[in-house]
Amino acid sequence: MVRIYFLTLYLLLGSVLFHAQNTPPCSDFNDPSNPYGNWGPAPAPNGNVGVGIGSPNALDGSPYLILRDKSGSSWYQNTKDYQYLGKQFLGQCIYFDFYLENDSNYGMPYHPYIVLSDGTNSASFVANITVTPGSGWVRIKAPIQLSSGGVLPSNSDGAWTMNPVNASVFDNIIMNSQILAVSPDITTTQEEVMYFDNFCVKPCEGCNECNSNFKLQTTTSTSGNYTIGQIFLESTNSPGLYKVDWGDGTISDVMTSHSYPSSGNYTVCVTQFEGDKPKCKTCISICIPKPAEGGDGKNSVTVKSPLNEIRDIARAETGSPIQADYTLVPNPAKNYVDVITNLSESGPVAVKITDSSGKVVINSSQTVSNGRQSTRIATEKLIQGIYIVEIKAENKTTSRKLLISK
Repeated sequence: MVRIYFLTLYLLLGSVLFHAQNTPPCSDFNDPSNPYGNWGPAPAPNGNVGVGIGSPNALDGSPYLILRDKSGSSWYQNTKDYQYLGKQFLGQCIYFDFYLENDSNYGMPYHPYIVLSDGTNSASFVANITVTPGSGWVRIKAPIQLSSGGVLPSNSDGAWTMNPVNASVFDNIIMNSQILAVSPDITTTQEEVMYFDNFCVKPCEGCNECNSNFKLQTTTSTSGNYTIGQIFLESTNSPGLYKVDWGDGTISDVMTSHSYPSSGNYTVCVTQFEGDKPKCKTCISICIPKPAEGGDGKNSVTVKSPLNEIRDIARAETGSPIQADYTLVPNPAKNYVDVITNLSESGPVAVKITDSSGKVVINSSQTVSNGRQSTRIATEKLIQGIYIVEIKAENKTTSRKLLISK
């Protein structure tokens, strides 16, 4: 009887520990006896940051965290509450509130961001929304999702990014997260002041709604020898929830282009899944044209193979590290995209954007100051599709994939 008693007690305690471990973390800085909780400066020399507590947060009327930049790096982090997020809360979101009080004469709209790390590598979730000093509180949610087809997850609020992009490393960060960190540092001066609040993991509002509507873009060679199709979801759900049936026996994820070598009528269907079960489905019928008469390819326009595009991106994003850190925000973009640079010294930055056929659609060049800077490129005239952004600076060239979504 004694043994049975202790066995039962052990199992009960194990159950309690398991459920406690899976309670979603939430840092609201409301505890008057310990408002900072498990948050604190990063180890020297990266944690030179001023901290304080203010109130009220206009979004919920509660206290909030105040961060002030100091010389050097100014990172503030939590190494206990946000561990193994992917293993416990995959499919949910990290919410956080943000307010910009002083940007230290940055002079440009600022994109709030958070950083998640597995202790070795890190990825940033950069918000689409921009703020300026005194523009008000914003609430942002970052998806706790794995990469899909080599593409890092995004939602209507922003996108995950890392440099260089490595899907397997990113997935490890999500599954084995150890550190959640933020920083008030923007410029080389030390006047920045930011407010943060409510770092909470919870279900994504409006996430995973049943919406399989999509747009289909096709590009046919002049000779008509092949047609390439691309899918663009009308939902902000994770692309990993969807599969495409191209109507010729091929099934793929929505981020993969498809080549039709033969003419004919095809029915393309996109299905949203919940687990292994279909949730909703939308289909479109298309007609692939016959090859042009006498088409020998001599007068055809060369269409860049999507495989070559993926290869080029892989070379750019998984090659050796470069001095400058280039980020495209927002991505997907609509009317504009900001090219975020971090040059070691001032110099020219050339930006070239090409479409899926290899045609250059935008060429831009200007001198950019050192440090974190933003160069805005107008994209309102670009049609929906996938583009390659080539950036040349400091005697180095790198490429990034840009999705235009109308």
